[in-house]
Amino acid sequence: MVSVVIPCLNRAHYLVPTIESVLLQNYPFVECIVMDGGSTDGTQGILKSYGDRIRWVSKPDNGHADAINQGWWMSKGDILAWLNADDLYVIPDAIGKAATYLHSNPNVDLIYGDFAEISESGEAVTDITRPLQWDLVQAVEHCDYIIPQPTSFIRRSILEKVGWLDVEFRYCKDQDLYLRIGLVGVIRYEPLFLAYVRRCRGLSQQLDTGKAKVELTKKFFRQPGLPSPFDSKKFQRRALSNAYLTGGVYTWIGSKNLVCTMEFVVRSVVSDPINGFHILGIMLRVILREALPQRLRKGIKEHLKMM
Repeated sequence: MVSVVIPCLNRAHYLVPTIESVLLQNYPFVECIVMDGGSTDGTQGILKSYGDRIRWVSKPDNGHADAINQGWWMSKGDILAWLNADDLYVIPDAIGKAATYLHSNPNVDLIYGDFAEISESGEAVTDITRPLQWDLVQAVEHCDYIIPQPTSFIRRSILEKVGWLDVEFRYCKDQDLYLRIGLVGVIRYEPLFLAYVRRCRGLSQQLDTGKAKVELTKKFFRQPGLPSPFDSKKFQRRALSNAYLTGGVYTWIGSKNLVCTMEFVVRSVVSDPINGFHILGIMLRVILREALPQRLRKGIKEHLKMM
């Protein structure tokens, strides 16, 4: 059984395609659970229209992570996933592909795959994106968000071992969870096209994401008995420096607030002064990319190719 939890709050205009992408899967053992945080936009009417084809709850919760956890706790599946109310699974075989892989690879605790982006109106806006292979050291050292959450399928057994989503994280809760799973479990990427991600403003694009990047890195290093290289103070300084740097990038892209961005950058340098040249290079690249017109950026890129 694969149990998919859909958390939502006032997303009625996106909800039907998301639910349908679960119900139209050709895998026979799928459970769809919608956790509504008490919407006032007609969501409950949509949920009622599905009858017993889905399970749903509509009540206030303690945030996104809490809603997903509650859905997982009431689910019956051995494989768990969550799909935000504006994303979609590839129809008809995304869940079947993931379930078949996990069935054939009992040592793997989490699988993730490929995705494409769609517009707010549901039109494809990118080709298929193939993420990097999972590397825990890379993910921690560079605060690197490697796993596209809508494509991830997780064994219940590993969640029971490492704990569920941390409700203290409003942002980056999935990244925090993947680090905990990666420390004691097995995560694998497979080139399977599994999901569509809707390109619209959501939780991951809020300014507080920058702070969450730093907090999840600090939390990781608070865990007792960390193996090498995570127990190295040098490694920890570099990882924290890069977490502040990543926070600065998110802050700049999300707000163009130079003061807040520079606070992150200064903390990045203080955490690991040796990382200074890398920090400078990343920030210059981000600021120039945002400042230069797209046509000019393309022209420079083509010119460099010809040199």
